Amino acid sequence: TKLASASWDKTVKIWNAVTGELILTLNGHSLFFVWSVNWSPDCTKLVSGGDGSGSEEDSRENPGEILVWDAATGVKLFELKGHSKRVTSVVWSPEGSQLASASYDQTAIVWDSISGQQVATLKGHTKALRGVAWMQKGDSD
Repeated sequence: TKLASASWDKTVKIWNAVTGELILTLNGHSLFFVWSVNWSPDCTKLVSGGDGSGSEEDSRENPGEILVWDAATGVKLFELKGHSKRVTSVVWSPEGSQLASASYDQTAIVWDSISGQQVATLKGHTKALRGVAWMQKGDSD
């Protein structure tokens, strides 16, 4: 059983959750804070989100950064660009075809997980978003 963790040291780490052994460190986030990490439904990829490059004075104001990784090799597959401020939450849809992200820019964005293209930008909050979640299969509409 593997566990992924996101850190303020700009890394995502993959661990053996039984033994506590570090399996892999994913480096590639620009500034420092990685706020969220999530496994793809088939466990072959990870998505991580946090602060993009910019000022260290107030990183909340930096463009958000979302990276998609190969979970076996730690290779960065692509970056999703669209949030103007810190990304606080990233999640895969239950079937794996889409990703969703939440940001301090008061928006949630739905992404195509294959092409990396924006599908929808959800606006309506008046303060920073801290999380986003998909309805699971079997939940009522």
